[in-house]
Amino acid sequence: MKLGCSTVLFNQLDLYGALQHIAWAGYEGAELACLAHYARHVELITRKSYTDEIKATAKKHNLALFGIHAGFGDQPGYDRITAMKIMFEVAEKIGVPVVTIRCGGKSDDKETTKEEFNVIREMSKAAESHGVVLAIKPHVGASVYNTATMLQMLNEIESPGLGANLDTLHIFRAREDAAETVRKLGKKIVHVHLREYPDVPDRLHYEALAEEEIAGRGGVEFPKILKALKKIGYEGAMDLDVIGAFTFPLSRQMGITAESRGYFNRCLQELK
Repeated sequence: MKLGCSTVLFNQLDLYGALQHIAWAGYEGAELACLAHYARHVELITRKSYTDEIKATAKKHNLALFGIHAGFGDQPGYDRITAMKIMFEVAEKIGVPVVTIRCGGKSDDKETTKEEFNVIREMSKAAESHGVVLAIKPHVGASVYNTATMLQMLNEIESPGLGANLDTLHIFRAREDAAETVRKLGKKIVHVHLREYPDVPDRLHYEALAEEEIAGRGGVEFPKILKALKKIGYEGAMDLDVIGAFTFPLSRQMGITAESRGYFNRCLQELK
């Protein structure tokens, strides 16, 4: 398993600065954020000079590029499917194997779930055509929000271009055992978001502070999850994904990044 960090933590920096700080914290690679309202470290630009610059920047910092996080897949000025088709082309050109988005729709609503699955089906075909996998992450309130709905999606949409993102925070908020989720999804897991969350009574509505998403400070049982991932033979990327530190000074953002890396690195050492 490979340990990385999303550039979303360094929303105040450009791509060079974000990757530089991720490298300084000791990560092997990075997930590039393309989140319309949070952070943008990769754009919908397919020009060779642009994609070559991204690859060169990552190489300069000795970081692999593990994935792109495109949020909901919505980008200003584009409909979702068009935006994602361009995103897959960008991913192919920079050598990124996975593009992660959250699902839309509404939890337990058959009509919106059907519509969302149709969108995901078309996106998956586009991803496959570029040799990329679309990873859908569960999200509270969306059509795909827990283990059962992830399995439903994967069973209804059979495509080499579709896989599951294991988002530890949202599985925890759904009051499920993420290690059991790993066992049920197995090889369908193509990407992992490492996210902490406090063990509060109302996980559905509580908005965690950024410090409460620092690995090892909350209720998520990461050692158990990592053991489950190892057991199914998962060898892909696991990216730290902390939301909510956007107004923090850079030193505080770096502290979150480095502390979390130390925790996960120790967990991985104990797996050996």
